[in-house]
Amino acid sequence: MEKIVIIEIKGAGSQNKGAEMMLLTILQELKKTSSEIKFTVTPCIGVCEYGFFSKYGLYPKVWLSFKGFQFGRLGRFIPKKIRTMYGLITNDEIDVVLDASGFAYSDQWGEYPAKVMAQETKKWKKKGKKIILMPQAFGPFKTQNIQDYMKEIIENADIVYARDDYSYQSLLKLVNDTDKIRMAPDFTMLFKGKTPTYFDKTKHQICIVPNMRIIDKRKDSSCYKELFVKIIRYFQENCLVPFFLIHGGEEDLEIANKINERLENKIEIINEKNPLLIKGLILESIGQVGSRFHSLASALYSSTVAIGTGWSHKYEYLFKGFDFEEGLIELNLFDEQLYEKLNFIVDKKKRQEKIKKIELKTIKQKEQSEQMFKEIKEYIGLVN
Repeated sequence: MEKIVIIEIKGAGSQNKGAEMMLLTILQELKKTSSEIKFTVTPCIGVCEYGFFSKYGLYPKVWLSFKGFQFGRLGRFIPKKIRTMYGLITNDEIDVVLDASGFAYSDQWGEYPAKVMAQETKKWKKKGKKIILMPQAFGPFKTQNIQDYMKEIIENADIVYARDDYSYQSLLKLVNDTDKIRMAPDFTMLFKGKTPTYFDKTKHQICIVPNMRIIDKRKDSSCYKELFVKIIRYFQENCLVPFFLIHGGEEDLEIANKINERLENKIEIINEKNPLLIKGLILESIGQVGSRFHSLASALYSSTVAIGTGWSHKYEYLFKGFDFEEGLIELNLFDEQLYEKLNFIVDKKKRQEKIKKIELKTIKQKEQSEQMFKEIKEYIGLVN
């Protein structure tokens, strides 16, 4: 009988729809094998609770930290019959760890995520687990502590995929290991969307996707809401119908409501929970103006013209990958400069020209993502 491979997916959950899309893409791609696989995640209050992991067929890992003490290690003392009855996976039973944090290891998030990951990878390596960091953004690493933690993570990991050249170079500055450190684009491009039954092409034309991170990560964010007021008005003046699509939970919904308060003609807010339908809405839209990384990635990979605002290098390199650097906007642009960028969506001829160029880039990047999953399957011994 073929051994069941137990894979832990780390860093992906329900904290935002991008994280959920990463999780679902991994499940979608790795289930395309004849190997027997169980996927496990660490339960976490508000991020990965029973209702979340049960609907995707994920097994809960016995893991509970309280006041600095990890009670999860006591799970090995639970009789296997009991664990099997409740679908519980212990840390010792895991064969492979796939980290899909997206963007956690950087000065911008502080030392703590890298410190914890360094400690965990050391333990996993001693137990012979295979450790792969899925494509994500890395860096910058300016402090000595975070540099040391990242060196340890890379040393312990089997493969580390950087999502862009900046991230790749940031890792190579720490350790010159071009075999272990590789590049692959954002893999959620492979995630299939589904058009919701309520979609109406006369009402749902331009996706507006706010992001609370812009406000708490950028020093110049005081004009963020007013920028989106201008954007929405410009679309309305050009006879297009924008709508808010919430991609990051309640905090983004709050921003949408505050922007709506400033508008004479308020727009619809869609707070869809299903990532499949979110992807479908983006795919069917004429265009998007957004600040959530994976909403912009979903648009561009679906050949939907997107204009973005961001707070880290990951946005810059996403647009660079499509030779569409002019698709990024600064928060303090003059109106004429802003409208010139929005015309990539408003002007039908410009939009069609841009779509053709985006499509060519998408084909190549999809091939790279498919190759990456092929490498991962071969490395962890999954049979196609």
